[in-house]
Amino acid sequence: MEKGSDGFVRADQIDLKSLDEQLERHLNRALTMEKTNNKKKPLDDSCINYSTATAAAATVTAAAASLSLSSSVKPRQRHDWEIDPSKLIIKSVIARGTFGTVHRGVYDGIDVAVKLLDWGGRGPQNRC
Repeated sequence: MEKGSDGFVRADQIDLKSLDEQLERHLNRALTMEKTNNKKKPLDDSCINYSTATAAAATVTAAAASLSLSSSVKPRQRHDWEIDPSKLIIKSVIARGTFGTVHRGVYDGIDVAVKLLDWGGRGPQNRC
């Protein structure tokens, strides 16, 4: 962080879609590397590998800081209610409301309405 910064970041300045995709690619890459390392170095029953948990924690920390990741990663299994953010294209604003903004969009070639929620911080109801 810069000097004099109070440590806050506005949510509308963060590209969550690309950050989520980058984190997913990085974690998949780390899992693949871990599997190949385990194949090279088999463990016997008396040995417990504690470095795996530490490496996983370091991987998550590094994923948040790293923005240049390889793109050759398999997509993860999604639930029925989840969408693939890479297929969503958000276009013009349709309307603004109390809790968010409704946009016109396209998902996988289908016209859709996309509501982006305002997570607060602007009104008097959110002040302490």
